[in-house]
Amino acid sequence: MLALFFGAMLLIGCNQDNIGALYSDGGNPKVAFSSTVLLKSMTPSDNNEIKVAVYRTSNKGTSPQITLKLVPSGIAVGQFTLKTPTLSFADGSNTAYAVIGYTDINSLKATAKYTMTLQITDTTDWSPSAMSSIVITAQRQLTFKPFGTGTFTSSFFGDTWSQPILKAVEGEVYKLPALYPKDDNMNPAVGYDFVFAVNPDNSVSFDPQPTGYVYGSYGMVTINQSTTIPSSLSGKTVTLGAKFTVAAGSFGNFTETLTLP
Repeated sequence: MLALFFGAMLLIGCNQDNIGALYSDGGNPKVAFSSTVLLKSMTPSDNNEIKVAVYRTSNKGTSPQITLKLVPSGIAVGQFTLKTPTLSFADGSNTAYAVIGYTDINSLKATAKYTMTLQITDTTDWSPSAMSSIVITAQRQLTFKPFGTGTFTSSFFGDTWSQPILKAVEGEVYKLPALYPKDDNMNPAVGYDFVFAVNPDNSVSFDPQPTGYVYGSYGMVTINQSTTIPSSLSGKTVTLGAKFTVAAGSFGNFTETLTLP
């Protein structure tokens, strides 16, 4: 595994006599991540931490001690923090774990994706693989269970239909499977679910999501939260202020309504 990961094995032609030597670190271990991308599903059992493996070319001793830097992208300051700005290896192990901490998982948005880059800052510690940084995309993992069947009225499509509803075990997060039609005959767009969250003040929030409906040559229609029509829960009625868009522009703002069972 290490030879594949860190190796500079040079294959020249098909003759084994021409296989070059494995990379030698000269007694100075080098480090790298296993890839440049990490997709992480956050669960309560993670104890509000993301662990990222860092590998070295040797398992002897405790060197090198490396420095790390976390660069969030579009994330509020302090929402994700690096608990291990310096990292050492245990003797006998070629793996150490950087630890990124975050606020209580229940305070994170249900459907949001949180992107950050973890970097090894000292270039003298880099292995030949040059995997010195890794882009982490983290998202809450939710467990949905059947909640019942409601009624959905779409002002965008000008229609009303019975709608199955799923609810997350972890909180007030709802999923509407195959909510919107994929064509003008109202055939369901299977695989395109709509997810929203009800906040403690009964406001409703949701992230931009593809609907599954393709509008001719303009492409996929996306539902976004409207900035002019409020979204809220009142009794059993969920009002969604929605703005429908394609790459070329917007269809405008619409009010979508879900009646819970």
